[in-house]
Amino acid sequence: MIDQVSALYDKKIACLHCQSTFTSKRVRSGSLSMLKRDSDFCTYFKEQSLNPILYTVNVCPSCGLAFSDQFKQHLTPSQKKLVGELISAKWTPKEFGGIRSLEAALAAYKLAIYAAELTDQVHSVKAGLYLRLAWLCRFQENQAEEKRFLHIAANEYEQSFIHSDYTQGDKEMSEVRVLYLIGELKRRVEQYDEAIQYFSRTLEYRNRTIETGILSMAQDQWAQAREDYKAKKQKQAAKIS
Repeated sequence: MIDQVSALYDKKIACLHCQSTFTSKRVRSGSLSMLKRDSDFCTYFKEQSLNPILYTVNVCPSCGLAFSDQFKQHLTPSQKKLVGELISAKWTPKEFGGIRSLEAALAAYKLAIYAAELTDQVHSVKAGLYLRLAWLCRFQENQAEEKRFLHIAANEYEQSFIHSDYTQGDKEMSEVRVLYLIGELKRRVEQYDEAIQYFSRTLEYRNRTIETGILSMAQDQWAQAREDYKAKKQKQAAKIS
C-alpha cells in the first residue's frame, strides 16, 4: 500500500476572492497505478484514496470560496460582492487542506459548483465539476445521485459545445471528444435517442481527426445505445400489453 502522506504534496494557492494564500493537496503522478477507465473517462486507481479528482477543488479556509484551477483567475467587483454576501458571510471555517475523504471531496465539489454559478464560470468548467461529482457518487455506489449529476453535466457540456467554450475548462477537450462525451452521458441517463445522434455526429469526424481512439469508442457506444434503446422500447411495450 502506498503511503498517502508521501504520495501527496502541498500546492500553494492564492484565493480568487480574498487573496489570502493557503495550501491544497495534490497527488504526485508517479504514485498512481491505473486499474481501469470507464467509457465516460472516469478513472480508477489501485489506491482510490489517491484519485486526483479528490483534490481538484481548492477551498479557501479564510473566506470559503471553492474553486478549481480552471476558474477565471479574476473576479469582477460584482462577483466578489456576491461571494462576500452569499459565501463568506455564512462561512464557518473548515479545513480542506489535508488528506481528503470521499465525503470531504463531495462537499468541496458542491461548494465549487455553487461558487461557479455565482461567479459566472463558463459551461465547460461547470460541466467538469458536475461530471467529477457524479464519479464520486459512482465510487459511493449512489446511483440516484450519480445519474442526477450526469444529467446536469450532459446539459452543461451541450451548452459548452453551443458556446464553443469547451477548451477553456479542459485543454484536452476537443470538438470530437466533447461530442462523444455528451453522447455517452446521454446514454448513461437513458436519453438513448439523443445519445445516438451525438455518437453519429462524432463519427462524422472519421476523416477529420487523429483521435481514432475516440472514434472507436463512439462506434462501440453508438451500437450499445441502439441496443439499450431497443431494450427500453421492448420493456415499455411489455408494460402496455
